[in-house]
Amino acid sequence: MKDVTMSVNVFPIEEPQGNTMAFASVAVDDLIAIRGIRVVNGENGLFVSMPQSQDKKTGDFHDIAFPLNADLRKAMENEILDKYAAEKGIERPEKRPSLNVRVTEGKKKAAEQPLKTGQEAAKSRSGAAIE
Repeated sequence: MKDVTMSVNVFPIEEPQGNTMAFASVAVDDLIAIRGIRVVNGENGLFVSMPQSQDKKTGDFHDIAFPLNADLRKAMENEILDKYAAEKGIERPEKRPSLNVRVTEGKKKAAEQPLKTGQEAAKSRSGAAIE
């Protein structure tokens, strides 16, 4: 993100008890600081969760502070995850595709496979020829 400077601090949790792996704080352009950002190990790999509060009536969570555009969000996420990896002395893991993406890709691959006749399908399941 051009013309924006960020100062990022990451504080890994030595022995995580849940999915939260670290906390982070970000200062943007020496104008505003955001604390309570979490690095979370989710189903699709590591991601950044902005500070949240819970609505007492509905139980829903709402971000308290967050980037207002996708470019700044991506820059913050990358900087936080890069710092986390550096603090832990690990290579930054690639984000896994979502379940939706994996299912869609599986459907495409399945559609590319030739259809088997009933006898071929039965044979491949049982390993024996059907006469």
